[in-house]
Amino acid sequence: MNYYQSGYVPHPMMTTYPAYTQPIALRDNTFSTRRIQFDAASASDNNLNVFIITNSLEAPIVCLADNNGFPHVRDFYARARTYQGYNGVHLTIRFESSPANGRGFAVNIAQPGMNGNFSVFPL
Repeated sequence: MNYYQSGYVPHPMMTTYPAYTQPIALRDNTFSTRRIQFDAASASDNNLNVFIITNSLEAPIVCLADNNGFPHVRDFYARARTYQGYNGVHLTIRFESSPANGRGFAVNIAQPGMNGNFSVFPL
């Protein structure tokens, strides 16, 4: 006999949801993705740091799209932040070796509320 066959019925107070006294602010539900391409201009040691203007400070989702001539990617970090008055994504990519000879790198970014020209600044 499993949980549902046992005939157990939870107490009514265990199944009610809390009553909200204040209205809940809805988030911006515009959600889009963009492919961003850049080169090794900001490479130093085994790292590549870029800032991508997205005009949003929501948490980004980033995945690797293309790796042309760069070494294997060890890991990468994406975080929303403000840089020189612009809102966007600070992307740090760590490689297995120096990325100085890389010809092209691309990531896909998804971030709620992002828009703009998606310019890339080396850091």
